[in-house]
Amino acid sequence: METLWRPKSPRLLTDAQKQAKLIKDSKYEIAVRNIYANKTLTSEEKQAKKKVLWDAYYDWAITNGLYEEVTPEQQLAEAETGLAGQIEQVNLIRTELKKPLVEVKEKKVM
Repeated sequence: METLWRPKSPRLLTDAQKQAKLIKDSKYEIAVRNIYANKTLTSEEKQAKKKVLWDAYYDWAITNGLYEEVTPEQQLAEAETGLAGQIEQVNLIRTELKKPLVEVKEKKVM
């Protein structure tokens, strides 16, 4: 499982990061609008150009500390927490319907 990156909460960014992000976001938005305003490009060409812009923005954001690393261990912990909440909701409904509760067990891997 690969390491993922997600945007940091704005409250965790420094003032300099917030300012740089605002400028970069504006430039990105203008560039995307210019792509879609170009009548000579096909839809596929527009999507390809937008992807190039996004990839460059994404790399810039990671390099400048606007994204945080989410390790596989963190991904697992968050997924398990989400699953526990879903199971809780399912069991509340099952209780009202007088059905047996659902339980999740770890399976041993050989």
